[in-house]
Amino acid sequence: LIYARLLGYLMLESPSDESRDYITYEIIRCDGDNDRMNRLAKLYQDHLLRPFEEERLMYSSPVEPAPNDHTQAKKAVSWLYIRRRVKIHSSKTLRRDGYRCMVTGVFDGNYCESLSPVELQATSPLPSATGPTNACYIFPLSMNMDLEPEEEGHPTTHDAGTVWGIIGRFSGIWIEDELNGEKLHRLSNIMTMTMGTRAMFDGLSLWFEENTLDTYNVCATLAGILINLPPVVTFATTDPALALPDKRYLKLHAIVCRVAWMSGASEYMRRYDAEHEERKFLARDGSSAEFLTTKLQRAVLAR
Repeated sequence: LIYARLLGYLMLESPSDESRDYITYEIIRCDGDNDRMNRLAKLYQDHLLRPFEEERLMYSSPVEPAPNDHTQAKKAVSWLYIRRRVKIHSSKTLRRDGYRCMVTGVFDGNYCESLSPVELQATSPLPSATGPTNACYIFPLSMNMDLEPEEEGHPTTHDAGTVWGIIGRFSGIWIEDELNGEKLHRLSNIMTMTMGTRAMFDGLSLWFEENTLDTYNVCATLAGILINLPPVVTFATTDPALALPDKRYLKLHAIVCRVAWMSGASEYMRRYDAEHEERKFLARDGSSAEFLTTKLQRAVLAR
């Protein structure tokens, strides 16, 4: 039932006629076969919804590599490089956003602490609330981390290519052209948010629907999430050379949130993950096949 609803909402929420036609064509190709339609729905669940819903592992500390563990050492080096790139672009994003969360208006605590009392009093608007902020990536870092495009058959490249293809055909946003490598750190893909706001955005519980130019309605899966948030936000830049979040990226994120929520896929994925989190062995009767496939796909994307 979840998979049937997922396909239905993908059609309803398609961002363009071309996208809707493509989804419809793929469903028709299933020729009424329930198994084929379930596989199609799972393909979109794992390669369109999950990449946005995934916990952003890049912000947690890496496991210290064991001696002679070259693979883990490579991951640690890659992680440190990404942390440096995120920090550099976080500074630019903070400057663009006036050192505030783009949603709540909370000022970045580190920035306020760096100001002298005179500078703080001269700040406009005067900070009424401060706290830690993060650089929130609309398209997460895991979408193109640790790829080996020159290595034929490399699993991370193959699986990411599937994600890129599905996202491109559905949204018209081709990651390989717009967000590959260093391009993922473009300011149009980053927003300054408080940690709590970012957690809801990353968890597909919070999204933005375009109202007018650079103005968005703040939407959420639960009314309680919106209690301390403004109903409408307008994004502005302190420097015209610093690009604002791309409305196409925000639109796709909003579609993914709505599809995952209304179809029940978001709750299904979380419940499924919770039930299988402690599983250490595979069943002998083959009933663990879906679990194994999902784990392998997620591990590949998080590498």
